[in-house]
Formats: sequence, C-alpha cells, structure tokens
Amino acid sequence: MYNEFFVPYPKIETDRLIIRMVRRSDDRDLYELCRRPETSMFSLWSPHASLTETREFINYQLSLYRKRRCMFFVVEEKQTGRVLGTCSYVSMDDDFKIAEIGYSILSDVWNNGFATEVADALMGYAFNRIGVQRVFARVLPQNTASIKVLLKLGLKYEGTARKGYYFDGRVGDLGIYGITDDDYFNAR
Repeated sequence: MYNEFFVPYPKIETDRLIIRMVRRSDDRDLYELCRRPETSMFSLWSPHASLTETREFINYQLSLYRKRRCMFFVVEEKQTGRVLGTCSYVSMDDDFKIAEIGYSILSDVWNNGFATEVADALMGYAFNRIGVQRVFARVLPQNTASIKVLLKLGLKYEGTARKGYYFDGRVGDLGIYGITDDDYFNAR
C-alpha cells in the first residue's frame, strides 16, 4: 500500500494550500506552530520547548519516510509559502481500508477555513486515490472547533471511547467521528 500511494510522496493541492512532505527548511515555521500551547492543547503532544526539538521531530519524520512509514504532511499556503499547519494519516489499515486523519493549524489563521480545507483534502486523497472505505478522526470532546469541521465535512459522531487516551499523566475520553466511502461519494 505505501509504495503505491506514498512513493513518490504525494503533494495534495487545494485552492489555497499545498499539502506536502516536510523539509528541513520548515524548521522555523514548524517551531512557531509547535511551540504554542494553544496549538497542542487538544492534541496528544506537548509544545516544543526549542527549535532543536522541532528539528529532531523533522528528522524523525524524514527517517520514517526513508523507512517508507511516513504519512505526515506540512500545510503550506500557496500565496505566501508560509507553513500554516500540519496534518497526517494518523493510522492506515490497508486490510480493512480504513484511514484516521489528524490536523493542526497555526492559531494566527484559525477561523479561516484552513482546517476544513485540509481535512477535506486528506479525505479526498484517501477515498479517491487510495480507495479506503472509511475515514475517521478521534477528537477530545472539548475541541468543539474541530468537531464542527468534521461535522461540516459529513463525518458522523459514532461514539465515545471512554478513557480513550492517556497523555502526560492525564486520562480522558475521545469522540469518534467517521464517514464511509458511500456517504462521501453520495454527498459530492
């Protein structure tokens, strides 16, 4: 599956964005995104404490690419070339044709539709190119903005994974939102 859909690494374009492989030269833009507590408050990662930490993260993603296991992308604004966020296929199950998506957008540009555009592009690539049968996302219940994005794109609330995560000494629930290929294509 990976060789067929991620080699060469895909570049997904939308009207305003380029969703592409991370580069070492993204280090300062990614640090700006990853250092902010508001960016990670609904994610299962802590803010980056230094540019070095961000560079190590980039090196880790590039090492996964070399091992043909990377499904992480940088979100770049076409007009400016500025990195506005990241996104990924958090997991992909080839046997069951299921993909989990995730995204993080720079707080400076919240409420401009970028998260919706990114999530829609990831779903489109998964359904149209890879041929998955289901896309889903796991969301902290307090992350109402992300829940609105998913509902706007046609994902349905499927349930709550009680105590679905453990991170940094905290335990919490996760809402599960999903869409099938049938629902996706019928809505288009």
